[in-house]
Amino acid sequence: MGGEQLTAHVDDTPYFTHTPGDGDWRVWPYDRPFHLILNIAVGGNWGGVKGVDTSVFPQRLEIDFVRVYQKMH
Repeated sequence: MGGEQLTAHVDDTPYFTHTPGDGDWRVWPYDRPFHLILNIAVGGNWGGVKGVDTSVFPQRLEIDFVRVYQKMH
C-alpha cells in the first residue's frame, strides 16, 4: 500500500489519522465496504457516576453534513 491514509476532521480541524500497518485486512479494512457510525452520546465528564444532568434539557444537536472524499488514482 502506498500513501493511503484516512483522516477525520471536525470543523476543519484534523481529529485523527489512520494509516495502514503491517498486517491483514483488520488493520486496514477501508478497501472493503464499510459504514460510518456517528456516536452522538449524551453525557458529560461525570463518567456515568452521577448519570445525565437532566436540567440541561431540552437540547438540540444538528449535524449539517458528513463528507467523504476518495482520492482517485
